[in-house]
Formats: sequence, structure tokens, C-alpha cells
Amino acid sequence: MTETWAAVLLALASALSQAFGTVMRHRTKGRAGGRIEGRFGVLASRYWWVGMAISLAGFAFQGVALAFGSLILVQTITVLSLTFALPLGAWVTNRRVTKTELFWGHVLAGCVIVLVIYGRPTGGEAHPPWYEWALACAGGVGVVVVLLRLSRNRRSNGNRALLLGVAGGTAFAYVALLTKGVAGRWYEGGLVDVFTSGEVYGLGVAAVTALTLQQMSFSAGAVHQAVPASTVTTPVVALGLGVVVLGEWFTVDGPELAILAATLILMVVATVRLAHKEVDAEGSSEPAGAAGPVGAAGAAGAAGASPGAGDLAER
Repeated sequence: MTETWAAVLLALASALSQAFGTVMRHRTKGRAGGRIEGRFGVLASRYWWVGMAISLAGFAFQGVALAFGSLILVQTITVLSLTFALPLGAWVTNRRVTKTELFWGHVLAGCVIVLVIYGRPTGGEAHPPWYEWALACAGGVGVVVVLLRLSRNRRSNGNRALLLGVAGGTAFAYVALLTKGVAGRWYEGGLVDVFTSGEVYGLGVAAVTALTLQQMSFSAGAVHQAVPASTVTTPVVALGLGVVVLGEWFTVDGPELAILAATLILMVVATVRLAHKEVDAEGSSEPAGAAGPVGAAGAAGAAGASPGAGDLAER
């Protein structure tokens, strides 16, 4: 029970840090009034660096949380970064949080509470046999390849961004899965165990792949399609990986599982709505003439996907 509470608190700290880090990075644009120039112009701002440090701290919190709790538990709680981003984003852009945003923020928080407290996710096997890792990774590669092929055949920017967003979200789910394995190795045996296992190297490949796919989805142009797709896909796929690969599950069964399924669907809807709102709010607050999809970085960062990648991708 003590480790579970540690995982919950660390996951909450991760969600809050990711949200605050994203807000600080976007504060760079607000104070610059659109005068930041060049691909790496944001690197000259101390606000960007502070935001990056906070976001990286959030990723560290998530990694430590995964050492204590299940993948399902931690990934479900970190979705709350979208809810935390509402008041913080309103503060940065000097606007009020709308009633619609408040409604979906409360819905998302309620869904997380139901899944965590009512469902009570249980841990599984932190280090499955190598062949299970291989099958899981092969499945992920197959899904991403199919999505990339489908995106190439789409003429619409919206459809292409949607498919690439799903691919990026899938890759980030594997980042979370492998982070769980690396965190477990570190907790059990220290750095020696970490660097003598295959999980840490798989994590590096998955992270590079996820960041590349995320930038490709941003470059497709239809931010309002890419961001919600990635934001929703990551926790849903991570939940599936926790069940299939690690053997995690909930402590309820029978008809109670139907309640959890309905809650998960509602959480997906709330996440999509909040991600759309994040994009719309950031886009409307961007100064005239400023380039790039500001909201994409905001929503993706708030979801805990990739601290800082979107800020440079949009340049």
C-alpha cells in the first residue's frame, strides 16, 4: 500500500510538472510578442529553459512512479496534466477558463478517480521473458509501419496528421512501457542492472521514433487532428500494453468491468475535448505573423509526451 501511494503522489507530481513546464515554455512566446526568430530562437529565453527543466523533472517523476506502481495506474494519473494545464494556461494567456473547459476538466478528473480508486489497478510482471518483449515490440513496429503507409496515401492534411498522431501516440506508449522496465531495473539493482539489460536501449530507440513521428504529425499541418489523436492514443495503448505484456489488471470483475469500460470511453472523449481546447486557445493567443502550430506543442507537452520537442518542431 505504501508503494502504491508513492506511485500515486509521484504520478500527480509528474502531471503537474508536465503541465507547468509546458506553460513556462509558452510563456516565452507571450513575452516575446512573436519576435522570436530562427529555428532555435526559443533557446535564448530563460523561460524556455525553466520550462524544459520542469518538464524533464516531470518525466523523472513519472519514471520513479513506474518503479513503485503499475503502468496502468501511473499512465492513467498522468493524463491529469491536461486538467492541470487549464488554470495554468489561462494564467499565461490572461484569459478565463471557459465553462466548457471546466466541465471536461472535471469529467476527466472524475474518470481518473474512478479508474484508480474503484478499479484499483494491480501490478504484474515488471520484466517479462525476452520473447514477450520481442513480440510486443514487433507488434508496435507493425502498427506504426501500417499507419505510416496509410498516411502516405492520404491527400488530406487532416487525415495524414490524424494517422501520424496515432502513430506517435503509439510510440510514446512504448516509451512508457520501456520506462517501466528501466525504472524497475534501477530500483532493484541500480545502474549496473539498467545498462546490462535491453530495456534501456529499446527505450532510446522508442523515444527517438516517438519524437520523429510527433514532428511529422505537426508538419502535416492539421494540428487540431494530430494533437488529440496522439494525446488519446498514448494512455489507451499503454493500458493495453500493461494488460497484455506485463499482466496488469484491475481488482474488479464481472459487471464492474463494464463500469470501468464506460469510464475509459468517457475519459477518451474528455481528453479529446480538452486537447482540442488546448489547440484552439493557444492558436487564438498567438501573435499575428508568428509561425507554427503553437497549440500542438502545448497539448502534446501537457500530455507528458515529449518535453520541448514541439517548441522546436514548430520553428
